[in-house]
Amino acid sequence: MISLRDVTERKQVEEALQESEERYRALVNLGAEVGEVVVMLQDTEQGEGMQTFVSDEWPRITGYSRKELLGMSFFDLIHPKDRQASLERHRRKIRGESIPGLFEMSIIRKGSTEVPIELTGAHTTYMGKDANVVYIRDITERKRAEEALRESEENFRRSLEDSPLGVRIFDAEGKTLYANQAILDIYGYSFEEFKATPVKKRYTPRNYAEYQKRQEKRKRGEFVPDYEISVVRKNGEIRHLQVFRKEVLWNGERQFQAIYYDITERKRVEHELREMQEKLIRSERLAAIGQLAGGVGHELRNPLGAIKNAAYYVKGKVARSELSQKEPGVMEFLDIIEDEINSSNKIINDLLGFSRVGKPSVSPTQIKNVIEAALSHTPIPENIEMVKKLDADLPEIEIDADQVQQVLANMITNAVEAMPEGGKLTIAARGKDECLEVEIADTGCGIPQEALGKIFDPLFTTKAKGIGLGLALCKAIIDRHEGYIQVESQVGKGTTFAIKLPLKAK
Repeated sequence: MISLRDVTERKQVEEALQESEERYRALVNLGAEVGEVVVMLQDTEQGEGMQTFVSDEWPRITGYSRKELLGMSFFDLIHPKDRQASLERHRRKIRGESIPGLFEMSIIRKGSTEVPIELTGAHTTYMGKDANVVYIRDITERKRAEEALRESEENFRRSLEDSPLGVRIFDAEGKTLYANQAILDIYGYSFEEFKATPVKKRYTPRNYAEYQKRQEKRKRGEFVPDYEISVVRKNGEIRHLQVFRKEVLWNGERQFQAIYYDITERKRVEHELREMQEKLIRSERLAAIGQLAGGVGHELRNPLGAIKNAAYYVKGKVARSELSQKEPGVMEFLDIIEDEINSSNKIINDLLGFSRVGKPSVSPTQIKNVIEAALSHTPIPENIEMVKKLDADLPEIEIDADQVQQVLANMITNAVEAMPEGGKLTIAARGKDECLEVEIADTGCGIPQEALGKIFDPLFTTKAKGIGLGLALCKAIIDRHEGYIQVESQVGKGTTFAIKLPLKAK
């Protein structure tokens, strides 16, 4: 007996499924062009995560044939170090939990080669059954590139650490991301201290203002490639740095790199050289003025003496005549002539004194006596309060008393002239660090800031009368005593001159 069954419908279903699979395979194989591989996982009685479909790229990546793969659990391919975590994610997905994002792991290629992959998964239906689809990307080249970049950055870091120049990496907001040992040594901070210290504290006030200007330029998109700064170390010491700035790639992001070159020593040498040049120029100028002063002073003194005698004679005659009553202006003008003669005579004395400054003839001296002698030759007006602050135990000092008296008299005169409306004159003396210090302070008009650096230059003066030799002469005398003069002044508040002299002559 022959039994027949119509299987047309079943054949049609099988053909439809086969056609559907071929279309699906063609579709997913297109994904390989952008580096994606598709693997279908289906939980079956034969094993968890059994592979029921693979794209053409999966055999190439794994080294197994399609036939071998379709009979193998996907989890057997995963590297042991990643297998448990992958299984757990898969089971959570089977339970219906949401597992977002991409995952990185490694598989073991046939032949025991490790291959890094990136994957994500989703729930789907395949061949009429529930399944999980996994999208895989071979990230071997990306990992190589990342490793190469990491090695490059590590080499870059090592080169920065070995650099004798200070290096700092920072972001657009100025936040420090890295600082090598050289820059930390310059500042005297540890890395954590450096990051925690406010920028304002690391700069001198003037340089902090310049830093703010540079920040404004950067915000406007202007690039500042190099500049000089003065910074404050942890111990308060000032260091001068030259900074070169450029953009760099740091941890995969574009940041900024500053290279610091310590130019403190260079600045010191430049300053000393500048001082030596100025001293040489001043010495040459002093020598020339001294020669001129000696000749001109003598030539002017004789006619000036004759004019003074003539004016004195005329004044005496006029005073005894009726002319003094009828024309009082005549006596006034004769007084003016006498005053101007005295002023001219003082200038000549300064010129002659300037030309005669020689090597000091030193001997042990009490500075109190020199101060009193200077005051005795310098009348103090009644509208000026005189204050003396002389230490009781002032030591003897080896100086040329006449020359130092001339200096003090000159400075006391300047102080008096700076207070035409009255004020306070303070003279102080104290011993300090193997030196003797004398201060002359007034509460007068003060010296403009722009003139402070020039007041000791010959022929520079801020007075209406005078030729600017007084302070130049004072400095020349103190220099010859191996001492120095400091000045502090504020317009409208007064001036203080501090003279420091060694106790023992060199």
